[in-house]
Amino acid sequence: MRAPRPVILALAAALLLGGCGLLGLGPSPKSTSVDADGATVAVDWKDYPATEGTDAEQLLEAPDQAEPEAPARQLVLDLRAAVQEAGGVALAAERPEASWFDDEDWFTEEGNGYGGASMLATVNCCRLASTQVPDLQQWQRIVDAASEVTEKAGLGPTELETDSESMAADPAWREEYHDRFCTVEGGGCWWWSAVASDGYRWITLDIQDASLDPTGRGVDEAEEIDLPVASIRLEYGATVVRAGMKAEFEGAIAPFRGLERPASTRSD
Repeated sequence: MRAPRPVILALAAALLLGGCGLLGLGPSPKSTSVDADGATVAVDWKDYPATEGTDAEQLLEAPDQAEPEAPARQLVLDLRAAVQEAGGVALAAERPEASWFDDEDWFTEEGNGYGGASMLATVNCCRLASTQVPDLQQWQRIVDAASEVTEKAGLGPTELETDSESMAADPAWREEYHDRFCTVEGGGCWWWSAVASDGYRWITLDIQDASLDPTGRGVDEAEEIDLPVASIRLEYGATVVRAGMKAEFEGAIAPFRGLERPASTRSD
């Protein structure tokens, strides 16, 4: 499973995922299509080699588990330089950079969400953090600087969760987030979380200054788990085909090409 994030970060993540419920168990979905010869072809989605949330066709074009390290490292280093310049603060690696992409950063996606096995692996790594932040008025500049890098790298813009379609579609989640993290005088938020993603790679950028929370809860939580009261954090992640399985993966997705992926029926 993914390496757990610190409690205060996990709290934010829990709220940011507030609209997601646990998936119930159910039979794997089936689909039918007609091939070029007019024959009906039936597939069982338990045999899908990816997951409901990933585009198998895109993963065929992406590097596999053995390949993404060099470009990913460069992306993270470019982001660090941009954020440091925009924010005027230094970001340090939480672990030695030479250990990024070690086995402990990877976990296997065991289930495909339909009751079958996945051929994918996910990495969460390259964590960088500061121990201070600039004034709140400069935070947008930091997000914009990160966005320039992620767009150039093909991940699209770095988007604040508060501007996301998913939050806009979930009023309860939006209210919960604002009640918890947007307590700064005038309605500002003391915790910003932003994401850039191209579907299989993602960058998360968190900027937080709990000292701006007039309720005092943010500072108490940071001190309880020995985290900086204020920090900027960067992290890289990707879901790719496991090393050495590209050919097998390509064969396995062939029957599913052109079909719309159904919603997951299992939480695996």
